[in-house]
Amino acid sequence: MRKGMKKRYKETTFFGMFKISGPKLVFNFTLFNSLLATLFIHFILSGYELTEFSVYTPELAKDFYNRISGMSASIFGIVIAALAVSMTVFNQKILEPLEKSKLLHKFLFPFWYLIVLWGSIILISTIGPYLYVVDTKVITFLPYLVIFELWLFIYALFFAIKITGLLIRLFLQNAKVL
Repeated sequence: MRKGMKKRYKETTFFGMFKISGPKLVFNFTLFNSLLATLFIHFILSGYELTEFSVYTPELAKDFYNRISGMSASIFGIVIAALAVSMTVFNQKILEPLEKSKLLHKFLFPFWYLIVLWGSIILISTIGPYLYVVDTKVITFLPYLVIFELWLFIYALFFAIKITGLLIRLFLQNAKVL
């Protein structure tokens, strides 16, 4: 593989596109707001004691995982459909200049990142209930896994809302080009 082609290929990998998009894609208001929302929910569920985790019983966790996995799988499909629709509506004349300037990478990577988030949520919520039947010391970290899953769900949800705003702005910009 030629050197130029190898460089271009690296730019299309997950971490290559992350490097182009920059860490501000991850470290933004969605991260901060999702942490606050998770703390608020935990604060209410724990009886207003942030250090209380006994509320996360196996029954609550299993119900939580079941609900989250179904919602996440649905949203996973919706995100893929949104990406497909956005690419078909996009003005084909400006795709090449966007690709050369790496703006296309910055447009597409948030979708990839969001799919990774929803995929992680689906994986954790599928495996999580089975960890409660394992008779080991694993049980001690399971309440923290539920809280992490809750945070990840809220973060992905807020990030999906952010992506929707990005799509709306891009469609409006695309209409100006036409």
